[in-house]
Amino acid sequence: MTPLYTVNLLRVLFVTFCGVIGASISSELLDRTMPGLLVGFVLGLLVVLVDRLLKGISLRAFSSATFGLLLGLIFASLLSGSQVLRFQTETVQWSVRLVVYVVFAYFGMMLAMRSNRDEFSLIIPYVRFTRETVEHEPLLVDTSAIIDGRIAELCETGFLSRALIVPRFVLTELQTLADSREPIKRERGRRGLDILNQLQRSREIELTIHESES
Repeated sequence: MTPLYTVNLLRVLFVTFCGVIGASISSELLDRTMPGLLVGFVLGLLVVLVDRLLKGISLRAFSSATFGLLLGLIFASLLSGSQVLRFQTETVQWSVRLVVYVVFAYFGMMLAMRSNRDEFSLIIPYVRFTRETVEHEPLLVDTSAIIDGRIAELCETGFLSRALIVPRFVLTELQTLADSREPIKRERGRRGLDILNQLQRSREIELTIHESES
């Protein structure tokens, strides 16, 4: 099971859970499940959409997810204890608190899983994660690996933390393919350049263009 598949499965389960919660609330308030089911699905999709917009923060470790979950639940507890709901019925209070806990727990996990070491020091001052003692050699990337594109997914999810080196002749080859008159070669070249630009913009890896021409 690939990391990207796991993240997408988590998103599907979250949207489904939101639909079930919406149906349960609608059944209590309106004696009908369909309106709440639709609203729950829409809200779940909106939350996942916001999560997609935050994908620049990458997955680190299960401990980060646990910390984010606890932090999200703490904020949800503070918010749900507000006096705003005291004039509402018990069913409405329970429903709102459930939604708040689910949403904050989800965002807490996702943000923590995609946060780097330095960002944790903004939440807990004077606490920093130390870099592992095992240092990996830089990984040399060739043309086919860049065009394939899966290396970008590995970097995005945080499972590939090694520095990447792209020889200058690989960049030249990609530019040559992108300028080719043959549609297939031109498409492969442009795809490779797009993947290379995505890797250069990533905050989770260090990519270096080596000046060697051969």
